[in-house]
Amino acid sequence: MKLHSKILAVSASFIIVFSGITAPPSALAQPFLRISAPSALLLDPVTNRVVYSKTPYLRRQPASTTKVLTAIVAYEHFGLDKIVTIQRFAQHVEPSKMQVFAGERFYSRDLIRATLIKSANDAAEVLAVAVAGSMPKFAAMMNKKAREIGCRGSHFVRSSGLPASNQYSTAYDLAIIMRYMQRYPFLVETMKVRTMNIHSLAGRRIYLRNHNKMLWRDPRPVIGKTGWTRAARHCFVGRIGVRNRSVLVALMGSHALWRDLKTLVDFEFGTSFFKPKRTIKSAASVEKRRLLQTALKRAGFYRGRVDGVVGTATLRALKRFQKAKRLPADGIAGRQTWQKLQAYL
Repeated sequence: MKLHSKILAVSASFIIVFSGITAPPSALAQPFLRISAPSALLLDPVTNRVVYSKTPYLRRQPASTTKVLTAIVAYEHFGLDKIVTIQRFAQHVEPSKMQVFAGERFYSRDLIRATLIKSANDAAEVLAVAVAGSMPKFAAMMNKKAREIGCRGSHFVRSSGLPASNQYSTAYDLAIIMRYMQRYPFLVETMKVRTMNIHSLAGRRIYLRNHNKMLWRDPRPVIGKTGWTRAARHCFVGRIGVRNRSVLVALMGSHALWRDLKTLVDFEFGTSFFKPKRTIKSAASVEKRRLLQTALKRAGFYRGRVDGVVGTATLRALKRFQKAKRLPADGIAGRQTWQKLQAYL
């Protein structure tokens, strides 16, 4: 009986290996990353290669990451110059808000900006009703668009992403939506904006500040849309761009969003030592920096102290080392750089 079982197991393995069947992303071996989010994904938008995944098909509440799809549907149906009149219901939508008043008029482009930059729930729901006539009808449009672009694990109910029964998505679907959005430069450029002012047609000024703190915290361009509710926890969908290469990122249910995002960016593009503002106290981080300084010193590019504090001297040495090894001299210790450094450790 045991022999028979072993034969069956070996036969099954042979069939899987030689029949060209590829395991789904969640089944592939994944490196261990300290990610607090129960669901995460890094996806190459060109090849559709999964760079990293952690239960990417887990259905969870998407919170305000929903607004990416809202902006897409509104843009496709209204364009940028449609004049939208604010209805009374918008004054009672839960925060965050741009604080609109009944009867005010805005261009659709400014309501889309408020939706993506300030994550304004009132702007998102005003757009929905203006486009479709009601929230349920707009939700139907959102779900139709999601299916058309390849989403299979999502169902949207509110354009704002505020809590609603039977509203869910997955990290994989959010990345697919973000990939689709890349065809619209206005939406992409809007996500890059840190702060700006918009105006009603009557001239009332409204200040918008982006909820994406990575625009301030990291020199590597990380654009995207944040989301948070008590049930959903912290969510994010966006795009990381370094050296003319982009990777889509999605996180759902994070308890430490900015740390999780930096971990994923570092995993794919290498640790950034750009303009450090403070010494990182983590023992593992300090040890890694000491190894970097040790290797650079043995290679003849660094003459300072091996103390784990990466300053201007270490950064210059790293760039000179990269240039000598015919690598991009960007001061980021990525995989290729570490491979070259290993010869000196």
